[in-house]
Amino acid sequence: MKTFFISFLIILLCFGCKNEKKDFKENRVTVRLPAEPDRINPLLSTSGYASQIESHLFLPLLNFDPESLELTPHLATSRPEINEIPDGENKGGWSYTFEIHQEAAWDDGKPVTAADYIFTMKAILNPKVETPAYRAYFNFLKDVKTDPDNPKKLTIYTTGPYILAEAALGNVDVYPEHLYDPDGIMKNYSLKTLANQDSAVILVEKDTFLSKFAETFNSSKYSREKGFVNGCGAYQLEEWITGEKIILNRKNDWWGDKIVDRFPLLKALPEKIIFRPIPDGQTAVSLLKNQELDAMGSIQAETFVELSGNELSKQFYHLHTPPYLAYYFIGFNTNSPKLEDKEVRRAIAHLLDLDVVIEIVMYGLAQRTVGPIHPTKSYYHKGLQPILFDLEKAKKILSKAGWEDTDNDGWLNKMIDGEKVDLSLTYKYSNGNDVAKNIGLLLKDNAQKTGIKVELIAKQFSTLVDETRKRDFEMYYLAWSNPPTPDDLRQIWHTQSDTPKGSNKVGFGNAKSDALIDSIRVEMNEQKRHELYLKIQEVIYDQQPYIFLFTPKERIAIHNRFEAKTSAMRPGFFENHFKLVSKEGAGD
Repeated sequence: MKTFFISFLIILLCFGCKNEKKDFKENRVTVRLPAEPDRINPLLSTSGYASQIESHLFLPLLNFDPESLELTPHLATSRPEINEIPDGENKGGWSYTFEIHQEAAWDDGKPVTAADYIFTMKAILNPKVETPAYRAYFNFLKDVKTDPDNPKKLTIYTTGPYILAEAALGNVDVYPEHLYDPDGIMKNYSLKTLANQDSAVILVEKDTFLSKFAETFNSSKYSREKGFVNGCGAYQLEEWITGEKIILNRKNDWWGDKIVDRFPLLKALPEKIIFRPIPDGQTAVSLLKNQELDAMGSIQAETFVELSGNELSKQFYHLHTPPYLAYYFIGFNTNSPKLEDKEVRRAIAHLLDLDVVIEIVMYGLAQRTVGPIHPTKSYYHKGLQPILFDLEKAKKILSKAGWEDTDNDGWLNKMIDGEKVDLSLTYKYSNGNDVAKNIGLLLKDNAQKTGIKVELIAKQFSTLVDETRKRDFEMYYLAWSNPPTPDDLRQIWHTQSDTPKGSNKVGFGNAKSDALIDSIRVEMNEQKRHELYLKIQEVIYDQQPYIFLFTPKERIAIHNRFEAKTSAMRPGFFENHFKLVSKEGAGD
């Protein structure tokens, strides 16, 4: 509890200090990021912090309204016209017809066209481009055709039904073909050819031009450098100083201003958005109290509780706790000889008293969850009981699994492949994440009582993500966001996503679970799909690839010189919608 007391004291002292007069005449928003993004390239980035920035630079055809969570036109003029195809070469498939705003243009004045969207899809389907997570969503894609009379109109053809077809096809950030493929390499390949992934893999091994394009597209300049990171959104990348700040400037004469009254997602109010990567939560709060930050999410629960009761903090900031479509977990490397037995993983799950974690670590700002489906979804499996804290049960399970202290040194061991192995495990988490650290400390303490040695290892967020991608872990703490759409579990839970660059980092799955996931993706009958969701949750629950911890309420502070609404969607607020209401320091 000492850590919590120190945090409480620091906040109390900070907001008891006299604040300097700040210059708020600029209409700019300064936002704290808990970690540095890995890159700024929507198809390649794996960090939610990158997505937060990319949303201001790039636009998809459709996006989710932050309040209603409904798919809404963004770069497109409307949601698509959808038809089932009864005959012809695409018989049995479905078609989705989109049209891009006539006003939509790139920074050099060239119009955004259907060709740019098709190029984007080709980039995703190029096996050498680092987009395995995206490709998992597009194995239903068959072909695309542009309207001969309208270069901004296109029709996409699929092989059959898919529950997320509209969202998957519409919610992809569009790239300018002439800037990301200046040599026109991808023009030489049809989307129909690349959509057949087996053929595409064979093709790319023979064709050096596809590899050449991928090498350029994957390069750092298209992910970090001003002038090379280009979208049709309202903002441009002005500067990225690693570890310090990422600055976005609002474009002059941005095309979205012409139609924003009819398409409110195009709203872009601040002239400048500055993102500051600040891993340490206490440092971030110190900047918050000094009014050097305008928006901050993911505030530590105990800090947020103190802020909500502090009159001086409330003088400067509005505090919000919207629901958060995400779940936190501890992932197991199921390919580790120590952890390949699901009973061992279940025993470790019994070592955490998550009710206490939620009460003490999260200050009640979270709720337990039993699987990858968010508890707000109608098909969340309410019949699965949370794994209870039970040290004695954990000991019995481990003993039955063959783990004993045979040398009386206090640690469990077992013969594996003819060698005596101690049950010692590493637990990796993001540096500066005190919730992850505190949970790790509780796990370490209880594990020691059962004869398991746990070593806590803090990593920079980008390093942690990279090491999980390489499967260089035994246990790790992270979170996944949940979509507001029906869940497609292929990306995280299908064995085809258990690749070096795939998202099935824990090695979960078999033919049975794959079949369930594949069936869910094409089951358009809601009741039947719900039954399949329940079954796959039971399989995941039984195999215990994660310790599912909780789904949190977001903890957000927004400076009260702005009018701003919060959302259940990550990150809980949308900086481009912040409306300046005061040009002086609030509370002065």
